Amino acid sequence: MGFDLVVLGHVSIDHIRMPGKPEVILPGGAAAAVATSAALAGARVGLVTKVGEDFPREWLEKLASILDVRGVHVLPGKTIHIYMIYHEDGSVDAPVEMGVAEKMGETPIPGEYMGAKFFHIAPIPPEEQLKALRRLEGKRISIDFNPTYMEDYRRRTDLMREIVSRVDVLFPNEREALTIAKAKTVEEAARRLHEWGAKLVVIKRGGRGVLLYDGEFREFAALPIEEKEIIDPTGAGDAFAGGFLARYSRGKPLEECVRLGLERAREVLKKEGSWSV
Repeated sequence: MGFDLVVLGHVSIDHIRMPGKPEVILPGGAAAAVATSAALAGARVGLVTKVGEDFPREWLEKLASILDVRGVHVLPGKTIHIYMIYHEDGSVDAPVEMGVAEKMGETPIPGEYMGAKFFHIAPIPPEEQLKALRRLEGKRISIDFNPTYMEDYRRRTDLMREIVSRVDVLFPNEREALTIAKAKTVEEAARRLHEWGAKLVVIKRGGRGVLLYDGEFREFAALPIEEKEIIDPTGAGDAFAGGFLARYSRGKPLEECVRLGLERAREVLKKEGSWSV
């Protein structure tokens, strides 16, 4: 039985530091967030990443319980560590120790994964995304973005345009879409990214749902959730992408893909951390 989806990108050790509270250490990384969501949505998923010897065995076992981890390379050295430092004034610092996560676009992909129906490249530096896209020439691919690389999105328009031209589905949030496309409105951004070559642009709008554009616009509201149910907003966008791709990789109607994505996003809001498992 083949794979529905293969996800490439970071799997991290996240340090959450809130004012007046002890540090909390959680499993993180956008690639794992997408992969676990897709797996729980019923897709057969393979994960491609690099972690260090400090990556907890129980976390790897948790991943292996719902998806294929033959593409998880455990290397000498440290896993990428991300520090989310929240301040009293509401500002957030997010320093990163890259560890073995450099050159993620060159990470070996198991041969068993190459026949997958769909590939997703999670947020990594744009030049690394392009490396991965070139290696996956001819495959059906989606990519996502992250504010960490906003300066690249702002300045390296030629690079971003080449990346977009090679992709089937884009998952930017509103700010990323506006920045990459050099647009004044989200609608203008969606049209431009589609003109650059993306077959489907899925703009994530947080609590307002998503906006899709594939030559025509479709808006979908977020599913209702009570404020008291929300434990942690981290990873909701990744959970949406995982749920969406679990159906999209199988050729299901867009409405069904979006509905499952929104359901997976709502579920991850109710738990601590970005992984769905």
